[in-house]
Amino acid sequence: MTVSAADRHSSSRIVIEDYAETGYNYRMTDVQAAIGLVQMRRLDELIARRRELAADYQQALADVPGLRVCADPPHGTANYQSFWVELADGFPCTRNGLLEHLLRDGISARRGIMAAHREPAYAQQGEVDLPVTERLTDRTVILPLFHEMTQDDVARVVASLRAAAHGSAASPSNGQGDD
Repeated sequence: MTVSAADRHSSSRIVIEDYAETGYNYRMTDVQAAIGLVQMRRLDELIARRRELAADYQQALADVPGLRVCADPPHGTANYQSFWVELADGFPCTRNGLLEHLLRDGISARRGIMAAHREPAYAQQGEVDLPVTERLTDRTVILPLFHEMTQDDVARVVASLRAAAHGSAASPSNGQGDD
């Protein structure tokens, strides 16, 4: 990735990271493995909390026009490693416009679904037509979701999204992610 999480969170503008090269086989250190083992004891608790927060988002955003929220798939239960929303046709701003709006409100969000075939690391592979992937890439945003999030944090994100849905995020309404 071309941008670190620290750089992205400290930026005063939206940051759209990209992947300039394919991955490496980094191995954990012994200390990282020890921390991971301790965290595994809390896995059920952490996932349960993320599911609670996702349910809060789903309930609070269900009636926001032009916004589709992620949900459990019909064949299973999500752990909500991340929580994304999709901007439908007619949403008053683009993906990047929404990211800018959230940032102005002090909310750190990211572009959503990534299309590997659009990343620089795969540019030499040739062009492919993946309309669903491209639509989701252009129209999804990942919202903040972490186990220490409070109800006030969720409410602040929801309020900002509601304002954007009612036209408070100035940006062209072409529905595309790249303005």
